[in-house]
Amino acid sequence: MKIQPYKTNNLKYRNFYTDVEAVKKCSTNSACKINIRAVNSNNTSFKGNPFSEIKKFAKFLQAKRRVLDLKKYVEITNCEKDFVLRDFAMEPFEGLQYGIKVFKNMTMKEIQYLCENLHVIAVNRGCKNMCGYCYADAKPSKRAMSWEDFTAITKGLKTLKKRFLGLDIFGENFQIARDDILYRTTEFFYDSDCINLAVKDKKGKIYDFTELATELYNSTGRRTAFDTSGWYKNNSVLQKRAEKYANYFLKPENMEKLNAFNISFNVFNASYIASVKALKKGEAEKANRLRERFTDNMANSLFTFIQLADNPKFHILLRSFDSKGSNTKYFDKKAIKSLAEQVFSKVQRLCKDDLAGEQKYIKSSDMLGHKLVNLYFKLNLFDTSLNSSGRMKDFMKKFDIKAPLTEYDEPMKKVIADLKENGRYHEILMHRLIDADGKVYHMNYARFIPTEIQLNIKQKDIPAPKLANLINDFSVTKELLNRSEILIMKKAMRE
Repeated sequence: MKIQPYKTNNLKYRNFYTDVEAVKKCSTNSACKINIRAVNSNNTSFKGNPFSEIKKFAKFLQAKRRVLDLKKYVEITNCEKDFVLRDFAMEPFEGLQYGIKVFKNMTMKEIQYLCENLHVIAVNRGCKNMCGYCYADAKPSKRAMSWEDFTAITKGLKTLKKRFLGLDIFGENFQIARDDILYRTTEFFYDSDCINLAVKDKKGKIYDFTELATELYNSTGRRTAFDTSGWYKNNSVLQKRAEKYANYFLKPENMEKLNAFNISFNVFNASYIASVKALKKGEAEKANRLRERFTDNMANSLFTFIQLADNPKFHILLRSFDSKGSNTKYFDKKAIKSLAEQVFSKVQRLCKDDLAGEQKYIKSSDMLGHKLVNLYFKLNLFDTSLNSSGRMKDFMKKFDIKAPLTEYDEPMKKVIADLKENGRYHEILMHRLIDADGKVYHMNYARFIPTEIQLNIKQKDIPAPKLANLINDFSVTKELLNRSEILIMKKAMRE
């Protein structure tokens, strides 16, 4: 969620065609020519205006040749590990998107911008958990992407990646991407819980998280993240789904599709907040019942995923206020630690009962000890860094809490100024989000900047719910992204 600067090291407008010696090694004069005879009429349909389509196809062929030059240049200069697509002018590759329907009416500059740090494809919008602190200010209302729209995006990205001959189109070679796994992850959620993620195709078939993760990984090579705050333990549908996920991601080849498997455990759960309110009113019995409900559900969630506890990708995200604030008594580090101890005791009991009985998850005493040691360690890693997004300020006001928050309004002024000046060469690095209706946003979770880009998916005219923390007085326009670039191939070759 950090706003990160990206330094270009004087490669800001680098274009491989400016390296004349390398170009001579890569290219021939024919690289600039268009061979209309290469059009195979048996495999290519030119409906409508055939001359216009032939022209587009010819441009596509030329762009393919230039990608081949780029690939050879990367090999000759041995810069594959440092290759970043944004460092190269996109004008020579205009036409490469030919025939990819999801990118219809988009330029290569817009497509490059979209792909860079593509962190969210929001297949589901909306959540019923109503946690007190929700950075996304999630509402129960929902909007789901269809399976056809999701696969149109993944297959479009797959085709583009193939046409770039496997070169990095997602910006994973940025130094920050090497240091921060968030920049190498494409999630399916923004204001939804992964345990509820599921999309339908036009025939009504349901595709769950495992199928979404597999499609993303197989098509693009991008890994995703699983994140849940748990579920009501008597919800048989979600319990069955969670058990399926536990068995699925227990296999290394399936966990390979993830960068993280997260359980969110915090003091902002609706049941726990209700228990605090009851306690303050002197309703001790009600308060205890609500607290037990929360800890029972969390213990069941952790027990269901206990087999994954020793995997380095398995994390428990324990979040609360720092104890240094005022009026944080029920929502600080001490409070979350008390809840974690109670939950661990319940998980321990569930594991022992399982070993003595069904052995559904725990098969031996050694396994019991090993899993519980890892779980106990991860239940003692607390995070007290909280930001000002979503419902946080309202939550603090209700409980008269005074505590420091990370603010984003002032830093966002620098982000906007950077975008205005540099367009797609912006130096303050943030993520991209594709919403359920195909609209694209410049984002860092805490704040969202709208863009004029929208992917060509079938349900693009069904609007997604408005994003929280949306900047309303600035948009990343097509004009800003499509500023003319300085150097093109023909000029370099003439020199």
